[in-house]
Amino acid sequence: MFKKIAPIAALALVLTGGAGVAAASEATTAAAKPKLYGACVSTKSGAMRLLEPNRLKRSQHGKCRSSERKIYLPTRDGLPVIPPPPATVVYKRVTGVETCVRTTDATLTYECKTAPAPSPTATPTS
Repeated sequence: MFKKIAPIAALALVLTGGAGVAAASEATTAAAKPKLYGACVSTKSGAMRLLEPNRLKRSQHGKCRSSERKIYLPTRDGLPVIPPPPATVVYKRVTGVETCVRTTDATLTYECKTAPAPSPTATPTS
């Protein structure tokens, strides 16, 4: 009877040991969740170019160019946390100043009011 149980026990031992080794190797090869995401944003067009999450200093995609600005996005559980849109946005135009305030509805909309540009005061000349 021992001759029948010994091969089965050895097989079970090998299978559980192999599963443990596979689980351990999978845990070490899983990529670490990044703490920051980096991107280069074009100052002219606003186009964004992502950098490698775990190698921000030496990314294979290169450094930000002189016409780009580097930004960082924090992460939560490996996913980027995007900041909420601003409550008030002010646009300064030639014709006046436009102030836009976010509305409370479900979609992201703003109500804008335009104030006329201040007229230049006349300076007396002598």
